[in-house]
Amino acid sequence: MNLYTTILGSGAALPTGARRCSAQVLNINGFKLLIDCAEGTQDRIRYNHLKLQSIGTIIISHLHGDHFFGLPGLLSTMHLCGRTEPVTIAAPTGAREVIETTFRLTGNHIEYPILWTEMDFDDGEQRVFDNERCSVDAFRILHTVPTYGFRITEKPRGDHSPRVYAYCCDTAYSEAIIPHVHSADLLCLECTFANELGELAEQRQHLTAGQAGRLARLAGVRQLLLSHISARYREPEILLQQASEEFANCLLAADGMRVEITRSPTPPPSQHSGDEQE
Repeated sequence: MNLYTTILGSGAALPTGARRCSAQVLNINGFKLLIDCAEGTQDRIRYNHLKLQSIGTIIISHLHGDHFFGLPGLLSTMHLCGRTEPVTIAAPTGAREVIETTFRLTGNHIEYPILWTEMDFDDGEQRVFDNERCSVDAFRILHTVPTYGFRITEKPRGDHSPRVYAYCCDTAYSEAIIPHVHSADLLCLECTFANELGELAEQRQHLTAGQAGRLARLAGVRQLLLSHISARYREPEILLQQASEEFANCLLAADGMRVEITRSPTPPPSQHSGDEQE
């Protein structure tokens, strides 16, 4: 029963030689789900030996370029490669207008259907995708433009326990996300800045590494995947170190990394189990 994510881009804002911007492909027992689509995503799909046309569903967290600017090119290439099957896209309101305007002004066109779900809500959760392999629930997170996190739940098969993957990128520190990601088997969370840049993180509505670790601990997730790394960190291990001081079971995302999502019997022990009342 395969459930894993392949990191296509783990950087923040600016692509570098080491890190492209946000995108990853989640494999849910053979079903491929693209999460975010920064500039160059189609190139990274090929580089990681993934099949472009196997991706039938795309979910976009928000419309900042480092999460969205690769979508027009990806959709166009799918057409040029002969796609006829529909593509399902869940994205914040405005994404459809951007794509359709881009294609109209450039004389581009596609011959396969795009099935749109546009997200425009502030509270609670909304199911934005559902099939026989998984369900995707979106929830609002705190950033400078309308931004959504996702809780992706594997559908049960036989006696296999469903696993949960949660994705929140970009977001400021807010404990309001905890109920949405609680007990996830893997939480992918941004950690754009080191702790000493806390004021900058608050100003730009991003997380420090320590804040990311704290949210993972309070949410009782089993494993934390740190992503959306600022280009200023040529040696980003400091982010892993700072997050690990709050939550022990951390991984630092790297482009090309494949992360298996497993279900352990219980969440890992917290390093700070005695301070939950802070």
